[in-house]
Amino acid sequence: MVANAALVPAGANESISVYASDPTDVVLDINGYFGPPGAAGALNFYPVAPCRVADTRGAGGPFGGPEMGATETRSFSIPSGGCNIPQTAAAYSLNVTVVPGAVLSYLTAWPTGSPRPFVSTLNSFDGAIVANAAIVPAGANGAISVYVTNPTHVILDINGYFAP
Repeated sequence: MVANAALVPAGANESISVYASDPTDVVLDINGYFGPPGAAGALNFYPVAPCRVADTRGAGGPFGGPEMGATETRSFSIPSGGCNIPQTAAAYSLNVTVVPGAVLSYLTAWPTGSPRPFVSTLNSFDGAIVANAAIVPAGANGAISVYVTNPTHVILDINGYFAP
């Protein structure tokens, strides 16, 4: 199983189509949508030079190690990191990477303070280093929460944010 993020425009009747060249099972997790520009509550996207927000392979601390343990949840306050992301950011465009020592059933990321969703941001069933894009809303104090099913190092790189 491989997770991948995609931004897909809705077609007729607000639907999307999926094509697979070979027989397969497909799981679609929808985690949001973009409304029309200028609508109430609309946000703008602000790209930033890619910046490392967190890396659990590094020294201990709020944005460093230790490695995340099995069934652990950790929160990362993105505006408090070293990437100069403003407190007004309502969501983040991230690249999430895992460096597991063995199988990682899944990692999920969501706004801190909200219930953990039962969806995967990425998987590594063979213990390989895996990366995936994610747009994650900001939670309490601008933080996002990350949950892993198995021990792994987690790297978060930001490339933009959404704000009014």
